[in-house]
Formats: sequence, C-alpha cells, structure tokens
Amino acid sequence: MIGYLSLARETFDIEFAKKKLAKTKNTIRKLNNNIKYFDDLITNDNIGDDALKYFENSKCSKFIVIQSTFTDAKFISSFVKKFKKPILFVSFKEKRTGGRLRLNSLCGINLALHALIKNKFYANFVIYSSNEQSFSREITKFIKNNNFSTKKNHLKETFNSKKISKKFIKFKQPKLGLIGERPEGFDTCDFNSKELKKKFNAKIAKVSLQNLFNISSKVNKKTINVTKKNISINLKNLNQLNQKEVNKSISLFHGLEQIQQKQNIDAFAIRCWPEMFTEYGCASCGPMAMMNENKISSSCEADVLGSLSCNILNQLNNKPALLVDIVDVDKKDNTTVFWHCGLAPVSMAEKNSLSATVHSNRRKPLLHNFAFKSGDITIFRVSKSENKLKFILMKGKVLKRKNSFSGTSGVISLGNNTYKKIKNLFLSGLEHHVSFTYGDVIQDIKSLGKQLKIPTYTI
Repeated sequence: MIGYLSLARETFDIEFAKKKLAKTKNTIRKLNNNIKYFDDLITNDNIGDDALKYFENSKCSKFIVIQSTFTDAKFISSFVKKFKKPILFVSFKEKRTGGRLRLNSLCGINLALHALIKNKFYANFVIYSSNEQSFSREITKFIKNNNFSTKKNHLKETFNSKKISKKFIKFKQPKLGLIGERPEGFDTCDFNSKELKKKFNAKIAKVSLQNLFNISSKVNKKTINVTKKNISINLKNLNQLNQKEVNKSISLFHGLEQIQQKQNIDAFAIRCWPEMFTEYGCASCGPMAMMNENKISSSCEADVLGSLSCNILNQLNNKPALLVDIVDVDKKDNTTVFWHCGLAPVSMAEKNSLSATVHSNRRKPLLHNFAFKSGDITIFRVSKSENKLKFILMKGKVLKRKNSFSGTSGVISLGNNTYKKIKNLFLSGLEHHVSFTYGDVIQDIKSLGKQLKIPTYTI
C-alpha cells in the first residue's frame, strides 16, 4: 500500500495548486491502484493531525508527498517521526512569466529535506512538469524499488586539498543582529550561538520586533520624504503604490539604520513575516534591500547563518551580497532560478528592469521588482546540513533573461548539468537559502575555510 498526501499554505494560489494536484493524481492512479489517498490539502495543524490519524493503521509501506506549495517543515517532521517510511516528494514546475510565484513548491521541498536529513532521514523528490511520461517513470521506479535510499555523498569535500592556498584571509569577527525569532518549522534558520562564537568569534545581538517597530514609528516625516525622493530616482512608479504603506516601509529602513549604528551591527537576520504585515502594516523587503546596498546584509526569516554567509561575501568581495531561494530548475534549459520576494539591492538590477511593487502574497509595499544583471557569481552558504558546520560553495553565472517571477530573480547556469547539481544540493541537506555576490571569491572562501578549520564542499 502506498500513501498519498498533499501539503499547502493558503497564502499561495490554492486553486492553481488543486489543478496541478488533479493531474498528478490521475497519472498516479493509472500506475497503481493500491494507493491510499488523503484527499484534503494539509494547510494547517488540525488537518495535519487528521492526516496522521488517517494513516495510523493503514500499513502503508511508502508515501508520495505532494509539495503543492511552499510550507514549513513542522508537519512533515512529525509525519516522518511517526511513520519512518520511504518518501518521494513531488513539486510542481511553474512557468517563468514574470508574474507571481504562485506555488514555490520546489523551495518547500528544499526546506523539508534539510529538516529531515538533520534527523538522519533521507528522502527523494521529483518535479512534475508537462512531461507526464518522465513523471510516470519516476513514480514507477519509486513504487517498485524496495531498496529505496538516497544517502550518499553528493558533494565534493575540498577541505584537505593541497591545492587550497594558505593565503591569510583578513576576517572581521561579525556582530549579527537577530530581530525576532525564526518562524516555526524553519529548521533551516536554526543556529548555535556557542558554535558561532567558537568558530567565527561572532556575536549575536538580539532585538525584539516590537523594539524595531517602536524605533521605526518615531522616524520623522521629513526623513522619510527625503529617502522616498532619493529612491524614486530608480523606482519610477513608487508614487503608484499606497503611500501610507510605502512611508511605513521606509521608516523600517531608518529603524534598522538606527539599530545598526547604535549597536555596530555588521549584518541582520530578520523575522520578516507575518508581523511586519499584520502588526506594522508593510513589507520589510524594500528596507532590507536598502541595507543590502550598504553592505549591511539583511536576511529573511531570521536566518542567522544566511546573514553570516552574506557578511563573509561582503568582507571578501566588498560588494553587496544577497540571500535567495532556489525556486525552479529546468533540465532542458540547463538553468535554475534564484529568487526572493524583493530585497535585492538596486546595484544588482539589469538595466531598465527596475520598478517598485507589492508583496506577491501579502499585497503590501515596498519591494523591488527586477531581473538580476548578467555576470559571474560566487554562491555560498555557511551550512549546518546533517548537523555539521560546513561551507558549501559553487560558481554560477546569471544569464541575461527577463525577470522570472514578481520580486527579484535571476536565471542561473551552474555549468554542465545544472539540474543534477541542484538535486545533489537538496539531497545533501542544503538549507533553503543560499547567498551570492558578483565576482569570483571561490579561492578566498576555500582559504578562509582552511584558516577557520571548517570543511568546504563543492559540487
């Protein structure tokens, strides 16, 4: 018996997800009749509890988990703890239209795999696209394979390589500002402050969201108007957005600026939702983009290791760095898409592509909307995959393409077989955020890893 269940969040395009689900279900039914379906989309804890009870005495030997939209890893972690059976995740491919990222399901799988692999549970995934035959082959392989396991070395360790330069890297021990706490179910944003202190001599300065809101709300209107005038040079359509919400967003930038200056913060890790929208009344993406431009890297979802990753790139390259999600991979095109809601600095924008926009799910400003400019990039993550501190590192190239999804995004080539490389990264437990900067600092990062005695992995 094969179990079948589907995960989603209502902030994404549920109706679109249901249409995708219907297609997968029809395909799977043609392949095997011995499948037990939990038909309700698991969108909250109550439905999740119902699903756990539903499969409790089902004697399912395997599970197909449809990652209909992006979700946190809370439910799937509980599910695996209870059943401990092989899992094949299914994500949906989305067309790169420049519009809303309607599902973001691939990133959801990325987050889930990291959480499971941290607990020594290894799963696999497949991407459902228009090629039903290819999808059917993958499903059939999973159903028939009784020795299912994905645990193997997907990355190449370069830590002990004699080829790595002994060059001394001047590294400033960073002070990281943590504003709020990571969202529940976001194991990818977890960190160990003692480990960071020991390895990087990094300090964590905790700031409550309410403190940020209080400081930001006191920013005077004149300051806000000056900043608005300055950023409108690049954001020509800024006056078309809700000005009250735009002003709130700009006040957040100045609030962050004040905290940074007062506490000498080198980079921020910020709880960017839901309270920014529900309590303060705007998006924090634009303010974070402005901080990123000033090389005070600001990372979403209170991702401290992501913030540290960006700070290391800032130090080595003296250029802005950005934390992104990996949201799409196209086997035929040999590309992947790096995206985030809209916090990329304007210096990363392709010429004539820049505008202001609202958050694709929450519908509030301020966000940047543009395609990343073309050029060579260094991709980097201070990672805790498999509960081991490591550097994950690769070269990439941003191609000259239109914006794939609303917000800030770039179409990336990782050289030969980009699809396989992305799959290897996910199956190695990489977090759902990676950082990048323009230019090549590969060797410097390897040297820093050697200097700090941190294993470095490449693909």
